[in-house]
Formats: sequence, structure tokens, C-alpha cells
Amino acid sequence: MKLSRIALEEFRKFRQPMVLDGLQDGLNLFVGANEAGKSTVASAIRAAFLERYSTSKVADLAPRGESGARPTVELAFTHADHSYVLKKQFLSRARCELLIDDGAQRLDGEEAENALAALLGFELPGRGQSKPDLAGIPGLLWIQQGDGHNLQEAAGHAGPHLREALTQLSGELAASDGDRLFERVSSERAALLDARNGRPKGAYKDAEDALARAIAERDDCAQAMAQLNTDVDRLAELRREHERAQTDQPWKDFETRAVEARARLAALAKEREAFEGLRREQSQAAQTLTLLQDQVRRDQQDESDYQTLVQEAQAARGRVEAAQAPLARARDQREIHVAAVDAARLRVAAVQAVADRGDLERQLAQLNAEVQRLDDALKAVTTLIEQGSTLKAEALRIEIADADIDALRKSERELANLQLRQQAIATRLSYQLEAGQAATLDGRPLAGADQVLLTSAAELDLPGVGRFRIEPGGQDLPALQRELAGVQAAWAALLERLGVTALADAEQRHARFTALQRELDGMRKTLAIHAPKGVDVLRGQRDDALARRVPLQERLAKLPPMTGTAPDQDDLPAAVQALREAEAVATQADASLAAAQRALDADSARAQLLEGQAAARRAELQSPERAAQRQARAGRLAEVRSGHDELERRVREAQGALAAHRPELVEQDVQRYEKSAAIEREAQHKRHGEILQLQGKLDQAGAQGLGERLSESAAACERLVRRRDDFTRRAAALELLLTLLTDKRAAATQRLQAPLARRLNHYLALLFPEAALRLDDALLPTALRRGDGEDLLEALSFGTREQLGILARFAYADLLREAGRPTLLVLDDALVHTDDARRDFMKRALFDAATRHQILMFTCHGDAWRDMGVEQRRIGGS
Repeated sequence: MKLSRIALEEFRKFRQPMVLDGLQDGLNLFVGANEAGKSTVASAIRAAFLERYSTSKVADLAPRGESGARPTVELAFTHADHSYVLKKQFLSRARCELLIDDGAQRLDGEEAENALAALLGFELPGRGQSKPDLAGIPGLLWIQQGDGHNLQEAAGHAGPHLREALTQLSGELAASDGDRLFERVSSERAALLDARNGRPKGAYKDAEDALARAIAERDDCAQAMAQLNTDVDRLAELRREHERAQTDQPWKDFETRAVEARARLAALAKEREAFEGLRREQSQAAQTLTLLQDQVRRDQQDESDYQTLVQEAQAARGRVEAAQAPLARARDQREIHVAAVDAARLRVAAVQAVADRGDLERQLAQLNAEVQRLDDALKAVTTLIEQGSTLKAEALRIEIADADIDALRKSERELANLQLRQQAIATRLSYQLEAGQAATLDGRPLAGADQVLLTSAAELDLPGVGRFRIEPGGQDLPALQRELAGVQAAWAALLERLGVTALADAEQRHARFTALQRELDGMRKTLAIHAPKGVDVLRGQRDDALARRVPLQERLAKLPPMTGTAPDQDDLPAAVQALREAEAVATQADASLAAAQRALDADSARAQLLEGQAAARRAELQSPERAAQRQARAGRLAEVRSGHDELERRVREAQGALAAHRPELVEQDVQRYEKSAAIEREAQHKRHGEILQLQGKLDQAGAQGLGERLSESAAACERLVRRRDDFTRRAAALELLLTLLTDKRAAATQRLQAPLARRLNHYLALLFPEAALRLDDALLPTALRRGDGEDLLEALSFGTREQLGILARFAYADLLREAGRPTLLVLDDALVHTDDARRDFMKRALFDAATRHQILMFTCHGDAWRDMGVEQRRIGGS
């Protein structure tokens, strides 16, 4: 393809007609300054071929600021012994006309545009402006300004046209036929085998899955048949065992023995209740003794524990917080189990409506002892509350919080530090006056010898001499004076708020307050021992005990005399067993709650006892009040220890009496006989259920026809094996065929690339001797091989990529020319990033390509291209 004439009118900067004619067959070199219109001419060529004449999206082609313009391009060119004249007008009165062979054939509008697209190898947009992916061969060979390095995208868009030309040159099978065959084999193979791992899929996998299911069904039928024979034998054996057990009934003998053991255990339970009450009293006495012993030991160890008080207080406070959740859970569990015990007791009471008078009398005796114990506890609690109220009133009167005492100490330290700093930087005035001489400083008389610290300006008056004004020179002194005044005011306000005159008074009050707090804490713990749930609860317990005693007395009065006849025991064993279990669980819950409460109380007491300042603690330890308290606690300890020893003796005697009856053996007898009876009954029940289950299973198996199903499953397996084998053979054949086609396709692609590789190496040898370009399957250069290494194109410099891009376009143009396709090369300001040495090599390649193609080169560096052997045509801006 050879352009001979280019004419523009009302096209961008060319408002007036501009004509370039007499274009040569080879290289045409157009030079001009920036904005002279070189790129406008190149854009006009692209617009004439690639843009639809009817589009309204090319307003940028009109001269700036000119409405109603009709951008017009006229091109005259020849190709394959035919001459063409293309006239295209955009925007206003848009039209397109193509004259062939001096008017022998005339095409207008879309017909002309479609003919040009088929001739040059590009596609027209459906609407709007042309896109790079539609530009085809022109988009590859017509390089726009700054786009010479972008080879991959442009060559990719022109790929189908290049492949068609290479197929025509190499004589290989048409790409479409080969691709259809390859795609069909790939598709059929992909329908049977997974592309990633070669495993069966689709119908092939369905056949394998169906075969696996059939084999599983056959194996299940065989297993079911074997199980059926085993079940028949098992059913006969179970029936014999069931009939023998039904005749002997061994469980009845065990149940009779269990009832007898349960009656003996009920009698021992009464004695156990009395023993447990005595143990509870011993436990309370032990707690009181432990508390007093702890207090005495703490009195003895306070001095040695002084250094570790802070750490231990922090640890104890953490344990208190950690014990809150377990205590709450234990309390909830105890309430639940107490409710269960109450329910069980109600049931036992209903069953034991005919309990003997002796039981009621024992209960009344226990209630009387409980009432007496609660009355004693109430008296002790009342005394503790009165003493605690007195101590609390005194504590409220002298209370000084830890934060306040800390703030006061901090204020005194700050005040002392500021005074020291003031003395350090204040001006020191030393004076020594003669006898009979006098002076005044700010009106204050001076006499004798002394020194004064000046923190602010002062006037010194010397009679008979004059007056001196002394100003301290420290820059920080005024600010320090203000800070000192602020701290003194805050310190005085804090003393006034606390109602003390000095830190020592505050320390003494705080120490006394801490001692009172410890006394109150000890009283609270003692109160918690006597009334762990509060005075109201304790009083309620006493009232409850009194209330429970009244109905017992009434019931005792209403009961008939003892006859010696035992009550009905039919429902008694089960009720007593349920009550025993509920009471055991409730006892455990009570123990857990008491342990959690004791742990929380001990931790709280210890955390509170450890808190306080060391100096206040030392003063408190040395106070007369504390000595009197220690003496009182020692006397109380002796009294509580005596009572505790007496309770311990009584517990041992009661425990020995209870142990002589060996209640654990009686309880074990009950459990042994009941479990034996339950096991025998459960075994007989299980045998009966298993007989029914096996009978139903055998009836169902007979109805299902396992033998027929087994035969049908075996036949289905054989049929599915044959179907699976058919798919296996087909998949193997397709795999082999695809492998062969892949190898042939690779060989064909290599032969297809040969002409292009030959032309690329022809031009590349001019720039990089002993180098080669590697092509991919899409006929696109991807890497430059030099020596033993290889560089990807995108890893090369911009200038090198531009040079390789232009050389590759020359090679593509050679192939298109050999295939009879029109070629025209347009270089708009290309090779501007090339050094002098590389430019000389590129000039050789450009001159060589110009012997086979028409090349339009536009540049603003005319001096660099004077040695191309062609006349430079100047384009001037207008």
C-alpha cells in the first residue's frame, strides 16, 4: 500500500486546506517544531480509515472554537495494481466516498468503510469512537506519539490477521480447522476427566459412583443375610433364658432383703441427725476458736509482718473478688438442694403419718436444744451489734480516708520541695551593722548581724546613706513563688477540711480509725459465725424453730399411745431413700457454701487487716487500747477453747456410739440388694425387649426378601462394571488423542512461527547481534534472549522496549506484505528515547524496511535524521 496524497481542511489546527502530495514509495520524513501539526496529519490518516464518518464523538477533530466545522480528509493511495481515493467528512454534513481505479467503482457511506476495513484488516465500532481492540493491522503499524513501546497490546489486537497471514505463508492446516478438532477432543476429554488431576467426572464419575453404590448394596445384602442367621440363633437362646428367669424370679428375694436393710437404716438415721447437730455446734465453736487464735497470732506477728503488708493486702483483695462467683454459685446450689430436701421431707412425712411417739419426742428435744442455741446466739449477736454501733460512731467521727492522708502527705512533700527550691535560688542578703546603727528592709527594722532570703523585690533603707532596691535575679523565682503560694493554699484548705492542724494529728487520727476498722471487722466475723446470714435470718431461724415445735407438740398430744405395732413400710423405703439422697446432696451443698463463705470471710478479713500505712500501724500497735484488746482476746480464747474441748468430747462419744452400729455396712447392704434386684429386673426386661426386637427384625427381613435382593445386587454390579469399563476405555483413548494433538499443535505452532522468527531475527541482528526474541503461542514477543540469560520485555528499559517494538512492527509488516496484505508504517515522534549509538542501528533497520514498505515518519528532531538519504519535508504550524 502506497499513499501518494494527503489533503486536510478544517481539521484541528489546519483551518485552511493543507496538502501533502508527491509522497515517495519508501521513507517519507516530515519534520517540524512542536505543535506544528505533525501529529495532526498522523491523526487524520487514522481518522480517515478507523473512525465512522457518521459518529458524533469526534468533535475534537474540528478546529478549536469553530462551530459548524466540517473536518475533511482526502487520501490517495494504491494497492495491488488498484488506485483508491478516499474522501471522508465528519460532523456537519458527514459523508464518506471511496473511488476505485479513477472512478471505475464508487462506494459510499458504510459500504465504503466496510470495504476499507476488509482491505486493511481492522474493525469498525458499532457506535462511538474507534477502540484500540478494533484497530487491527493499522493499530499495530501506525504508531502514535509515545506508544512505540506498547507492542503486546497492539499485536494482540492484530493477532487474528497476523495468524492468518502466517498460516497462508507456512501452508499449515487452517487455524480454525485445527482448533475445532483440538477443542472437540479437549471438550470430550474434559467431560470425562478433571483437567487438574485427571480424575473421573461427569458421566464417567456417575458410572463409578453407581458401581460403588451397587457394590455397597451387594455387600450390605450379604452382611444382612449373615446377620439374619445369627439373629435366629440368638432369638432361641434368649427365649430359653427368659422362661427360666420368669420361673425363678430372683429379684424378689433381693427386694425383700433391701426392705429389711432400709428399715434398719431409717432407725440409724435418727441417731445420725442428732450427731450432725452436735457436729454443727462443734464446727461453729471451732470457727470461733480458729478466729480467736488467728487474732492472737496476728497480734504477735504484726510487727514482723510490717514489711509485707502491702503485697499481702493486694493478694487478699484479689482472692476476695475471685471468691464472690463461687460463693454465689454455692448459695444458688444450696437453695436448690434445700428445696429438694423440703419436698422429700414432705413426702416422708406423708408416708410416716403413723410415726411413733418416741420419734416426736426426740424431735422436740432437738428443737428445744436448737431454740436454746439460737437464743444464746441472739444474745451474743445483740451484744456485738451494740458494741459495734459504739465503735462505728467513733470511727465516723474521726474518719480520714486513705486518699486524704495520701494527698496531705503529698502536699507536704511538694511544699517542702518548693521551699527548698526557693531557698536554693533566692537572693541571700547577709548584713552586720555596727552598734547603734539601724536599717530597714521593706519597712522592717534590721539590727545586729543576720541574713535574709529575698524571693521578691525589696527596698533597703540605710539612714544617712540612701535607699537600695534589691531584685532577685532568678528567672524561675516568680513562677516558683506563685506555685509555692498555690500549694500552700491547697495544703491549708486540706487541713481545714480534715479538721486537723498538722500532718501528725492526721496520722494519729488515721491510725486510730484503722484500729477501729479492724475491731469492727473482727466483730463482723464473729457476728458472721453466730449469724452467717444476718440477725434477721437468725431471729427467723429461732422463730421458725419455735413455730416448728408447736405443731410437733400438738401432734404429740393428738397421737394415741404407743402400741408397739410397726407402721406400713410399702412406700417407706423409696421415700426414705429419696430423702436420704436429697439430704446428702443438701449437706454437701451446705458444706460447699460454708467453705466458700469461710474462704470469703477469711480473705476479706485479711485484706482489710493488712491495709493501712506502716507508721499508723506501728502507732496503733503501741497504743494502750490495743494492749487491752489483746488481753481481752486472750481471755476469750481460753474460754472458747474450753467450750470447744467439751464439744469435741461429746462428738467423740456420739460418733463412737454411732460407729458401733456400723451404719455404712447397713447402707451398703441396702445398695447391694437394691442394685442386685434392679439388675435382675433390668436383665429380664432387656431380654424381653431384645426378643421382641429380634422377632420384628426377623419378620421384616423375611418380608424384604434378602435372598432375591442379594441376587439382583450381584447382577447390577456386573452390569455397572461393564459400563464403567466402557467409560475407562473411552477416557484413555481421548487422553491419548489429546496428547497426540497437543504435540502436533506445538509442532505446527513452531512451524507457524518460523517466518515471523526469521524476519524478527533479521532486524534484531542489526541492534543486538547474537540475540533472539522468544515468541508465545499468540505470536507475541515475550522475552529477549542474550547469551545465557533471558529478560522479559516488561523488565527492559523504556527506550529498549520502544526500539524492539518498532523492529517487531517491521517484521510483522514484512510478513503481511509477503501474504499480499497492504502495509503502511506511520511513526509519530518515535525513537525519542534512543541514544546516538542505538539510533544509528535503528536508522539501518528503518532504511532496510523502507526498501519494502512506505514509511511516514514525523519528528521534531530533523537534525538527527539528515543521514537517511531522503529529503525532509517541513510541516509549519498555521
